Amino acid sequence: MIPIIKNKKAQAAITDALFFLTIIVTLAVILFKFSATYGDRVTLATNNLYFKEYSNSALKTIFYAEIPLDFSKEISSSKETDYLMTAIKEDYFSDMQIGSSKDINTMMIINNSDISKYNLYNLIKVVMKPLPNYDYMFYLYNTNDSKFEFFTLKVTNFDYEKAVFPHQLDINATDSNYYLCDPLSYATIRDSFSEISDIYSSSIPLQFPVTIGDRDTINMTATFAIWPASVTLTKTDEENNNIISNFKCKAYTD
Repeated sequence: MIPIIKNKKAQAAITDALFFLTIIVTLAVILFKFSATYGDRVTLATNNLYFKEYSNSALKTIFYAEIPLDFSKEISSSKETDYLMTAIKEDYFSDMQIGSSKDINTMMIINNSDISKYNLYNLIKVVMKPLPNYDYMFYLYNTNDSKFEFFTLKVTNFDYEKAVFPHQLDINATDSNYYLCDPLSYATIRDSFSEISDIYSSSIPLQFPVTIGDRDTINMTATFAIWPASVTLTKTDEENNNIISNFKCKAYTD
């Protein structure tokens, strides 16, 4: 009996050793995988934090930037200034539209009629100058009437054949198109951008005072969103043209 018991003890010891070795190997593989991807995860988390904060800061800049009330002067020489968003609200107050035209995707600077709209459009371009490799959209959405009151969009004609990955730093201004748009519906925007994983956005609710009808205010949502210019919104040029068509976009250049 004694030799048999010794053999069983030996088998048990070998089995325990194999289980222990399996656990050690599994832990080693998990630790190696964790260590190997640690840098990528830190980079992703840092980028998410940076670009999210950038979109938040950009939205604050849009709201708190000052403009001269005397449009013929620079802000440094004008005695009276005000926040740009206050000027937008004043523009909207009397006729419930931003700018002189009923078409929100048009803008004409004649006798300063669309000056507040023009300032808003160009301020957003200035805010995004430090990130030429990112596209963006900004809109004011009327939640009471379910329509857009202002919508601007930048789309870069990204050429994958000429791109140098992982860092694409050479995107010329001529490769980008700037639009004023009048999307058919909010669902059109949601469906077009829902599959973009690297989109960073910030929104804020607003109230615009009005004098038309029986309402004193209109509820608005201001949204600013950015995403890498290398992101392909559509698979073909035809689909891209359809998006611009569905957004009812018109190219605008200063």
